[in-house]
Amino acid sequence: MSTRAAPEGGSKHLTGALIVTVIFFIIELAGGYLLNSLALITDAWHMLNDALALTFALVASWIASRPINASKTYGYYRVEILAAFLNGVFLWVLVTFIIYEAVQRIQSPIEVNTLGMLSIAVMGLVANGSSATILSKSRSDSMNVKGAFLHVIADTLGSLGATGAGVIMYFTGWYQADPIISILIGIFVFYSSGRLIMDSMNILLEGVPFNIDLDGLKMRIKSLDGIKAIHDLHVWCITPSKMCCMSGHVVLDADVDRRMMLARIMDILKSEFGIDHVTIQLEDEGYPKAAGEH
Repeated sequence: MSTRAAPEGGSKHLTGALIVTVIFFIIELAGGYLLNSLALITDAWHMLNDALALTFALVASWIASRPINASKTYGYYRVEILAAFLNGVFLWVLVTFIIYEAVQRIQSPIEVNTLGMLSIAVMGLVANGSSATILSKSRSDSMNVKGAFLHVIADTLGSLGATGAGVIMYFTGWYQADPIISILIGIFVFYSSGRLIMDSMNILLEGVPFNIDLDGLKMRIKSLDGIKAIHDLHVWCITPSKMCCMSGHVVLDADVDRRMMLARIMDILKSEFGIDHVTIQLEDEGYPKAAGEH
């Protein structure tokens, strides 16, 4: 068995978006330090998050082309999830530092070269728009590309924030706008990183996917004629979009056609719950249970 390769166009567009993002990350970071703009620095690190997300998407596209083998029966998809978890933790540490620095600047404002900051912020906004345009051409090809596309769209909000801070300071001279908007951008990044950490932890711990109601799934199977009970039910995913798995024991009436019942259950799991890797043990009433079953 082998996985399918990701569409070639998707990888090409991811590469193009990554190049644009890295270039403007460097420009914004350098400009932020030279112009004393914390908003630019904050948005630059957010663009680095985009670059990492695009890199993960590219790696995932490469991994998807590697065949499943005897030692990696689920493939290598979990590398992407582990990297996402570490990326989220890194962003939390980074945002904590940025918010601390912003509070210090609110208390002791630092003059900012607003015209230079505004110029770079606008260029960052153009960069995010360019990346979004590139990815929009293949966002429907895979969940991987779509996730990267949505990530870039979210980062556009950070560029808008930095631009807004530049406009306010240019016309009013109110330099506290820079750290205040930095805090708002940081909170947004903290929230999105928290979702990333929660989602990746749930997958790494083989928790039930957030979009699947386990009790509802159990009741749906039990509603079929000929089924008495279901136990030792487990549902997990290797990634959010690949290999959603289920295992369980189904207790049947004595006169049920087992082949047809198994086919029906598998069809329901695939069409109604998106579960495509299924292991079901069909049993008569009174079968022995293993010590770890529930």
